[in-house]
Amino acid sequence: MSMLIQVDAAALRDVEQRLGQFANRAPNAISNSLNRASTNTASNITKETRSKYHLKPADIKATLKITKASKSVLSAEVRSSGKAVPLDRFKVSPKTVNPKRKSQLKIAVKKNGMKQVLGAFVANLHGIKLFKRETNKRLPIARLFGPSIPQMIGNEETVRKINEQSWITYETRLNHEINRILGQLGAS
Repeated sequence: MSMLIQVDAAALRDVEQRLGQFANRAPNAISNSLNRASTNTASNITKETRSKYHLKPADIKATLKITKASKSVLSAEVRSSGKAVPLDRFKVSPKTVNPKRKSQLKIAVKKNGMKQVLGAFVANLHGIKLFKRETNKRLPIARLFGPSIPQMIGNEETVRKINEQSWITYETRLNHEINRILGQLGAS
């Protein structure tokens, strides 16, 4: 899953015109604005994903990689990559090992409620993990996984919301950068 914030030649010319005699500083203003927007995008990805799923911020941030803009490359990218997340990272009830448990294990991946997972159990194998038997026999068992974080982020509504917030941040930051350059260079 990738979110690209890119500026075209028309936007560059617009910024150059706004800067007037300081047009050579336009790439600096744009790259600074893009970098702020990309950092803000990563933060918004974490916030939006956590609003829908039971995940820790560190789990989401670990999948994100930000490619910053420079004066020569006027685009920034926030990319999320990762494998399926083990179900024990989500909300599990009860989360203790109890071999004589009569009630079913309940798991909530999304914030909309807990669901029973028939046959699932908790085991302490190098930490608490969720498993399910593959057959009626004691072994083999398989660890249970949910969706990957890029899949969670890739929800259309989430992507649209994050893109809107990214462009608002970019525009706000660009205006600030232009005013800063004009004020700094105009005063000297």
